[in-house]
Amino acid sequence: MKKKWKLILGALVLLSIIVLTVMQYTKPLTAELLTVERTTIANTFKEEGIIKAQNEALIYSVYGGKITNLPVKEGDTVKRGSLLAKFDSQELSYQLQNLQGQRRSIEAQKDLQELTVDLEAKKLLYEAGSLSLKEYEEAQNTLNSDYYPALIAAVDAQISLLNYQLAQSNVYAPSEGTVSKVSVKQGMVVAPGMHLLSILTGQELILEVFVLTEDASRLQPKTEVKLIQKNKSGDISLDGVIESIAPAAEEKISALGLIEQRVKVTITPHIPQNLVLKPGYALDVLFTLDKQEDQLVVPKTSVFSHGESDALWVLENGKAVIRPVTKGMSNDREVAILSGLKEGDQIILNPKLEGLAEGKKISPTKS
Repeated sequence: MKKKWKLILGALVLLSIIVLTVMQYTKPLTAELLTVERTTIANTFKEEGIIKAQNEALIYSVYGGKITNLPVKEGDTVKRGSLLAKFDSQELSYQLQNLQGQRRSIEAQKDLQELTVDLEAKKLLYEAGSLSLKEYEEAQNTLNSDYYPALIAAVDAQISLLNYQLAQSNVYAPSEGTVSKVSVKQGMVVAPGMHLLSILTGQELILEVFVLTEDASRLQPKTEVKLIQKNKSGDISLDGVIESIAPAAEEKISALGLIEQRVKVTITPHIPQNLVLKPGYALDVLFTLDKQEDQLVVPKTSVFSHGESDALWVLENGKAVIRPVTKGMSNDREVAILSGLKEGDQIILNPKLEGLAEGKKISPTKS
């Protein structure tokens, strides 16, 4: 009797296992699906660009020195000829006074020589026979000598140079505009050729972006680009067009500290009236290298190798089947399918989904 119950119990356990196995196999597998549509696929890359004024006057020091007056600040509007900076010129003034004194001394010596050597008297003595020809010619040569004129010319050249340096000690605005950047402070001692400040002389703006040489070689002037301004309330997109591409690359340091060769690309942005952009603002630039429209596009991660071809998991009558496909153009995220797929087909996004097998019933993931 006990043996009979043991057999019955064993049969029930086996039946339960079979039922559970069948239920598990026939239970639909939940999977994330994508309905395939025709769309555009493109090869793009993104770089950051900086807004600059198209017309910007950069003001530099010519001779340097101590700045004694800096009457402007960033944001000030200046007129042509307005004083921007004044350098200490006292030492130059002392040098000028010294040279002017030297010139007067040389002129006095020249005048004294002319008084000492009375050529008219020498001539009368020579004609009277009281002075030899040699002595008379020596007197002429003395008065007609280039010695003092040469000294005076040399001093005059130094005076002219000091006057020019004195004129450069005052820096004036070359045109009307807005002071955009001041690199120095009053009281600083600056070197010759140092940047003092910049003046924006117009309202036109450009965008400068440096791209890797391998990407720059595929760009062309007059090509349209997308510009993106990051904003907390939502990114703002605007159009732009490549204005020019520099003829040579420049060495740049990447954010990771790597040395890169990059080419400057200048872009003209089409700025909407309600968008405020100023020099120094950063915009992302989306460059499009290749583009194909009206393509059946799927994520690259959905495609897998099947035998000697590529394939996708496709939903047919609610069940998963493997569909061989032919790939076309691709980018970092997507790939176009040239054959094996039609618009409206549903594909399984994760080809490595656990339990996925041909003929398996599929239930779409609820959003």
